[in-house]
Amino acid sequence: ASLDVRIASGSDDVEQRVSDGFMDMTSTDLELVMDVSTQQLVGLRFNNLTIPQGAVITGATLEFQADETSSGATSLTLRSQASDNAPAFSSTAYDLSSRPVTSAAVSWPSIPAWNTVGEKHTSPDLLALIQEIVSRAGWASGNSLVIVIDGAGSRVAESYEGLPAAAVLLHVTYSSGGATSTPTQTAT
Repeated sequence: ASLDVRIASGSDDVEQRVSDGFMDMTSTDLELVMDVSTQQLVGLRFNNLTIPQGAVITGATLEFQADETSSGATSLTLRSQASDNAPAFSSTAYDLSSRPVTSAAVSWPSIPAWNTVGEKHTSPDLLALIQEIVSRAGWASGNSLVIVIDGAGSRVAESYEGLPAAAVLLHVTYSSGGATSTPTQTAT
């Protein structure tokens, strides 16, 4: 089975300044992860993930659409929030960095230049991040999952506020075990 879930609300893609914890809930783009000279974390919350508890994840990626061109050296690290059902982000300082994260982490090293505005870019396979969450005893189909992005350098992607139809997309493929065929579902 496969599932595509796009960020569906401006409050589900956020930036947190590392220096003072300020939560930017309304940015029209997502700086991954330097905003000029300001280091930040980026949080992405995907809702209503209809993946059964204990499903075997066979692949998972994030699709970003370039909002600006950028070519400086950039390497990112992605983790999931260690939660059965990740709560909504808040404007409380350090909301993102105070959340516990998975032991699984995925590196996205030496990201090639983003040379064209509107071009789509796909993360490495995040299978380990999604698997750690859906394997939790308290996970249930329909729950929410958060991805936290840290690193160095800068790539600038569309946010929900900037262009809703180009907000970050999570694509997951999985097997639910005994089922021989499961219909593909697209949630927006």
